[in-house]
Amino acid sequence: MDQAVFQTLTNTLSADPNARMAAELRLKELQQNPEYPLSLVKLALARECNISQRHSAAVQLKSYIDPQWSTKSNRFRGPEPPAEIKTAVRQLLLTGLSDPTNRIRSSCAYVVSKIAHLDWPDNWSNLLDVLVHHLKSGSADEVHGSMKVLAEFISKDVTHVQLPFVAPVLFPELLRIMVSEQMYSHATRSRCASIFRDAAEMMFTVKEEHPEAVMLYLKPIIGQWNEAFISILNKRTTDNPEIEVAEWRLKSEVLRFFNLAVPIAPKLMNSSILPVLSAVWQDLMHVRPRYVQEHVNTSTDITGESFQDSDGNNIGIESLLFVQFEFLQVACRRRKLTQSAFIGEDGQSGIVAELVWNILQFMQMTDEQAESWNADPNQFIADEEEDSYSFNVRIATEDLLMALVEYYEPQTLHALNMSIKQYVSNSIVEKTKGNRNWWKPQESSLLAVGLLAGELCDAIKSGEASPIDVGSLFDQVVLANLSEHSFPFLQGRAFVFASQFAPILPSNLAGQYVSAAVEAILKSSSAVVKISALKALNNFNQYLDKQHIIPYQRSILQGVAPMIEITTEETLSLILRTLVTTSKIDEEVAAEYESVLGPLVLESWVKFPAEHLISTDIMEFFDVLARNKYMQPALSIRTTPALVGLISNENPDQPQVSSAIDLLKSLIQGGPSPLPANYVAQFFPRLMSVLLTTDDRDILQGGQECLIITIRKDVQQIAEWRDEASGKSGMDLIIQFIAQLLDPSQTESASLFVGDLISALIKKGGDLINSILPELLNAVTVRLTDAKLPSFIQPLIMVFAQLCLNQHEVVINFLSGVTINGRNGLDIVLTSWTTYHSDFQGQYQQKVSAVALTKVFMSNDPRVSAIQVRGNMIVSSTSRVKTRSKAKSTPDQYTVISVPVKIVKLLSTDLTNKVEEEAALAGGGKAEDDESDLDDEDEDDDEFGDYDDEEDEEHSGSKSKKDKYGYLSDLLDAHGLDMDGEGYDDDEEDEMDPDILADPIYQMSLKTYLIEFFRECIQQSSPAFAQSVAELSDVEKQALSTLLEN
Repeated sequence: MDQAVFQTLTNTLSADPNARMAAELRLKELQQNPEYPLSLVKLALARECNISQRHSAAVQLKSYIDPQWSTKSNRFRGPEPPAEIKTAVRQLLLTGLSDPTNRIRSSCAYVVSKIAHLDWPDNWSNLLDVLVHHLKSGSADEVHGSMKVLAEFISKDVTHVQLPFVAPVLFPELLRIMVSEQMYSHATRSRCASIFRDAAEMMFTVKEEHPEAVMLYLKPIIGQWNEAFISILNKRTTDNPEIEVAEWRLKSEVLRFFNLAVPIAPKLMNSSILPVLSAVWQDLMHVRPRYVQEHVNTSTDITGESFQDSDGNNIGIESLLFVQFEFLQVACRRRKLTQSAFIGEDGQSGIVAELVWNILQFMQMTDEQAESWNADPNQFIADEEEDSYSFNVRIATEDLLMALVEYYEPQTLHALNMSIKQYVSNSIVEKTKGNRNWWKPQESSLLAVGLLAGELCDAIKSGEASPIDVGSLFDQVVLANLSEHSFPFLQGRAFVFASQFAPILPSNLAGQYVSAAVEAILKSSSAVVKISALKALNNFNQYLDKQHIIPYQRSILQGVAPMIEITTEETLSLILRTLVTTSKIDEEVAAEYESVLGPLVLESWVKFPAEHLISTDIMEFFDVLARNKYMQPALSIRTTPALVGLISNENPDQPQVSSAIDLLKSLIQGGPSPLPANYVAQFFPRLMSVLLTTDDRDILQGGQECLIITIRKDVQQIAEWRDEASGKSGMDLIIQFIAQLLDPSQTESASLFVGDLISALIKKGGDLINSILPELLNAVTVRLTDAKLPSFIQPLIMVFAQLCLNQHEVVINFLSGVTINGRNGLDIVLTSWTTYHSDFQGQYQQKVSAVALTKVFMSNDPRVSAIQVRGNMIVSSTSRVKTRSKAKSTPDQYTVISVPVKIVKLLSTDLTNKVEEEAALAGGGKAEDDESDLDDEDEDDDEFGDYDDEEDEEHSGSKSKKDKYGYLSDLLDAHGLDMDGEGYDDDEEDEMDPDILADPIYQMSLKTYLIEFFRECIQQSSPAFAQSVAELSDVEKQALSTLLEN
């Protein structure tokens, strides 16, 4: 067997393709032999063979493990080798960890870790003992190989359950190796730090359920480890470049541990923060001149040092800088502890001034970046976008500067102002000397101040003295470099900088900046300058008064529109955003270019159908054009036939069909009401044919929205249309479509807007649907019985809520007569309604639901009062933490209350929320801000500190641009999904419907309405209200009383 495997593997390396193919087929046959893995490992360890053959055997063994080693593998196919073969393979592999050839040693370590994942601890119980023995008494190669196994082992296989057996034997040996710098390589010691960090991270992860892990296994030894780490950070080799670079990797691993541990376990790490900060600061001072010389201002004979470690990884100065900058941010957040280092006891000294100076040095564009961006403008856009996925030293310094501004704002801004003045002055001198890099300090200065443009503009507009001398920057840098054609990056930055301060540009200068940007787009030969000018125009369009843009709108459209035809994907997005903002300036002017813009947007849509981000920009541009009342008629004539032609069952490109429906929806939305004669007949037959036969979720959702808008605009055209073949009317097809959507077999996500479609039909259909309305309402009730998705349930409830506004008694009577699977229809609807009311999205929808609930409450109908729904959660008396498994076996329990009581609870909560919202708006939307908001110190004795609360406090005040959102709800709010119900997207959608705008409910104050409702209940001495209030908790009673008294 050994010889057969050897010969076959040798043949796989043959230059003859036929021989290779035959050998590969033969290997598949040999894999079925039980001794195959043993032969592979023997060959991999046979030092008399050449390295290619040995490495080939190791590679084959790697690929063998997942499909054949154990039935525990998710990819297991079999056959599984017998136990005695497994034992022999495992023993041989452990000897391979000491192989003198790094490739073989690393391969063996990888295979050991893969097998350990499947066999340890049950079938390989002595593995850890062997590895630790290697660490204690093995050779350097054996230690290196064992460390590679342990790195995988700790991160993937050891849990808090095994930790008591692993930590006591492993941690001491790791520490011994860590401090034995004469015996072990930097790479091996780096892996020690990495393994220790992974183990600590695992303990931190389970700290809520198993706090004893840190107390028992980390706290007793953390002092020794921190001492060793700080010693490493303070060591600097200057006479051996290769060793110096190796130190960078070791220091990087050490700092990654501190960056992990300090935020999570601050009290455990407090004593080490200042020493680490000192070491990091000294390192930065040491490497900054070298970084600038080797990366920013390079010459032909000086390049940045980069070496490969023993694992073949390239290491350089950037990897160290990343973690150093991150640690400085971490240190900023420990304000009470570190402010003496950053700003001194007097608030005026400390390292901030010099740190800011250094930040601007590191923020400079490197020669490599300049070369790359000149050669590839798309990369320039990708790297320099605010939400870029790229990461480099330049971006890292931006993050650090924003953190300093957040925690030490006055000192940082003062230092920034002084540093920039010196940089500008020095760069002017360097320019006269002929230094080819004179422009870089000016460019980084503009970049740094531009990050703060929003805050500075607000301060200047409010009459406050600006901490940054923005005026001098405009006079000395911006104006001087708008025409600096020989230095495109500085010229481009000047354009962007001017646009960032568009809100405060003097009227006599605003037009000049716009004119210069337009000229750059039309005439500049530099792609970098054109891109920067496009960014500038985007900002000008959004923040300058229209009077400054209108004179140039035609020139912008003429200059930018043709760029679409010659651009690539990244640039296209920027061009489209510019066209979007420009087209909004003056719609009549934009309409003059429909013959240019219409074909361009349609061609772009066809060219980039699958690129999600770009297609979003294209859709937005089309939507803007379609909403232009002066352009819409011509655009509709041009594009409707093309779109309708693609909306077909014969079109196999389902995403294209969905997208075409979305564009059609925009055209209909932008059209008049009623729509032009015979317009619906152009698209309705094809649209309905697709909707009634497809199961594509996106097509179904888009189709529902398209029909909703069409019904709102002109339901009469739908009613008048008839299919000549079947004789069915448009209304018949829509009812058929609704029935399909409400069928329980249809997914809720695909039917997401069916409730809105029914509401639109009821509201606009009038007499057209009277005969089928009971059937519709019955179908909605049936669907509510097992609906799960809140976003699907809300529109269905709104069907009844809208009807209850004026016909609540009719609705109650109807539902009371409905029985579904033995359950009363009124029970089904009111249970769902009161369960999900608090989660309703959209200001208008919330108001309609609340008002409708008051109507239901005021009906005093005994059938409503008889329905019991879920009340408050019953709080358990135990103080034990409930795990996920425990939560599944013992779900939360709730009280049971009547619907009237539930309605009072819900409306009282609505009123409280509205009062708090108004108070927050009156206070500028800011939480109270004092020194404690920026302090992460915690007074508990908990070694972790109160980490979760710290995060709340950290982000309650101002936030850096790179860390703007503290919570998922913040992120959703900022993108139009308001977690508090004031949904931007919903409101924007509402504003598209004139009927909603004209609805008094839309305009009313819900707070005022609810106060009047509760007061009316009190004045009328309503028994139902008195009984409902009596069942409220004391806290709820007090809250309601307080609200009504104010």
